[in-house]
Formats: sequence, C-alpha cells, structure tokens
Amino acid sequence: MKIYYFSPYDILRPRTNQVGDVRLCEGFKQNNVDVRLIVPYVYRNDNIKKSDVAKMYGLETTYPIRYLFTFFMRDVSGVYRFALISLLNLFIFLEVMFRSWFTKKPIIMMSRDAQIIRPFLLARNIVPFLCKSMRIVYWVHEVKLKPVYRWVYKHSDALIGTNSSIVNDLLKETNYPKEKTGVSLNPITEEQLRNRPSKELAQQQTGLTGLYPLVVYTGKIGIFYNKEIEHILGAAKMLPTYHFVLTGGKPDAVAHWQKWCADYNIKNVKFTGYFADYSLVRYYQFAADVLVSYYTKQGHDTRYNLPNKVCEYMLTNNVMVIPDYPATRDTLDGSNCIFAEPESTEALTEAIKLAVENKERSKQIAAKALNDVQEITFKKRTAILVDFLSKL
Repeated sequence: MKIYYFSPYDILRPRTNQVGDVRLCEGFKQNNVDVRLIVPYVYRNDNIKKSDVAKMYGLETTYPIRYLFTFFMRDVSGVYRFALISLLNLFIFLEVMFRSWFTKKPIIMMSRDAQIIRPFLLARNIVPFLCKSMRIVYWVHEVKLKPVYRWVYKHSDALIGTNSSIVNDLLKETNYPKEKTGVSLNPITEEQLRNRPSKELAQQQTGLTGLYPLVVYTGKIGIFYNKEIEHILGAAKMLPTYHFVLTGGKPDAVAHWQKWCADYNIKNVKFTGYFADYSLVRYYQFAADVLVSYYTKQGHDTRYNLPNKVCEYMLTNNVMVIPDYPATRDTLDGSNCIFAEPESTEALTEAIKLAVENKERSKQIAAKALNDVQEITFKKRTAILVDFLSKL
C-alpha cells in the first residue's frame, strides 16, 4: 500500500492541525506503509527549517515530504488560496493516477480537506479506468451537510472520523455504509510515550518551580472568538492564590489578554506567547498540577471537536479538567478526568478547586488517564487504519 496524504496546512509553522497531519503520516510509516505528505509552502521569516521538522514535531520515523511552491506570504486561507492549493494537488493526483496504471500496489489518496478531495473524485469519475488501484479517503474532523460535502461523502471510498460522534452522525445523516468508516482519534506519538519528562525537570525548563497549585492551559489564544480564555481567566480571578499559565498566542493576542487581566485586576496569570518550537509545549503540560481544556460552543462544534491536547494531557500523569462533550467520549469517561459543566466560569472554577483540594482522587484520575493513553498512539491507531484501508 502507498498513501499520499494532502494537507491544506503549511507545516513549517507548527500548530494544532499541522501536528495532527504530520504525526498521522509518521504512524503510517511506522506500520511499514510507503507514505508521502504533500503540503503548501508559505514564505515566512519565522518558518522552522525543513531539516528540523522531525525534531519540532517529535518524530522518530521520517518519511518524504513534498512542498508545493506557492506565492503565499502568510497563512493559507481564503477561496483563491485554497483554489490554488487544490489545483496544485490535482496535478499531483493526475501524475500518480497515470503512474498507478503500471503498478498493482494499492494507492490511497487521503486528506482532511473536502476541497482537496473533491477534484480527485471528479477526475476519477471522468477517467475511472485509470484509477482502478486508487482509493480516495476523507479524514473527517467535523460533519458538514451542505450539498458539496454530501457529494464528497457519497463518492469517497472511506470516511475516517477523528471520533465516534462524527462517524455516528455521518451514518445517520448520509446513509454511508458503516463498513467503510473508521475512527482515528487524535493520538500521541511513540516518542511522546517513551520520553516523558519528570515534573521537576519540566518546572525547571519552564521556570515554574515552586508555584503551587499550578493550572496550565496549552492551546490557541486569539483576540476574537475566545470565550474559552475568558472562562479560564475568570476562574483565575476567583482563585487568586492559584497560579495560571497559558501558552500560545501572537504578540497582539497576548497584549489583548494581558490588558484584559489588568482591567479585571487579575494578577495570577502568565502568558508565554507562541512557541515556534512546538516541543516546548509539553514541558508546560508536565509542569502542571491541573491541566485545563475548556472549549465552548463559540468557534467549535462541540459534537465533533476532539482537541489534540486531550491525549497529551492524559500522558502527563496530571489531572485534567474538561467539559463533557460527545467527541471526547472515546477517550474520557469521568474516571480519567474531571468533567466540568460546559459554558460556566463558576463550574470550571469549582472543578479546578476540586482537582487541587482532593489530591488523592486527582492522583487516581491522573494515573488512570496515563494507563488508558498507552493504547492511543498514532502507531497503534494507524495499524488499525491500515488493516481497514487494505480491505477497501
């Protein structure tokens, strides 16, 4: 089997979606699959070096990465940008399609982006006799029911959801065959599992030694559509003796929230800003006493959103506080986390307080999470997917 994975994201500026794409491909490679990652290239001064991709993403196993050379100078977004990426990817698809005529090896064309998948499906419908060994797979992160998405679902050879909530709704809303669906989760890597820093080392690396209790959030910080940050900062105000640290955020976003804290007289919060070296984030996760993920309906479809950080948090042996939404139920059940009622600063505050004050229960919860996450690695999850894809 040979897999071509087409990412819509530029991986030389590591962020959540890029991490998922890069590590998924490593999982396939670790299962002896010939995998290729195709990504757009964006010209930025703060790009990491191509030679540093493995280090920054925590990879142990490397594989070929093909960069699509574009004229982009900033984030890849907007109709025209995606149109160009889709066109460039289509050229690669056509190239692979003609080569596939001379090989019997099964070829998987895969992406998380419907706008990338759609031209592949159209091309195959035009010349199906040239695509006998090709399978087109959509990695679904959110169920969308507009006609263009329904068409992509219908014509894809397989749909892989990041969680069962996605797959269940796809089956209900589209009548797609269940046997052609799979679940990937958002796992951790083998390297992350093996190389776990101690809390003491993590606190030294982050300069957080001696701060207790330490509540940490790692994730996206923007200026708009960030109700999650408001809830966390609200909890910080209600728990003035606790220390809160939030990673991520460009300088303007960090300045916005620092002013917000000043306006509300919140003095126990530290913002680190964005890390170009994504591998530094884990030290903040391991340094914590309590880890928080409190995403809201603002900017998320909570039926389907499964944060990458969930399994990363589980790995740390620190207790996690998180709202109870359907998408997390493949991995969390209340015995390996503390659920907080969604959309409530007061509920979040009480859950964090419970995590700190009931040390023995939190210790048991964290230990259960660490035990559970041993089986949720990209290598193990993609082994299941490889078996699934081989039967298409």
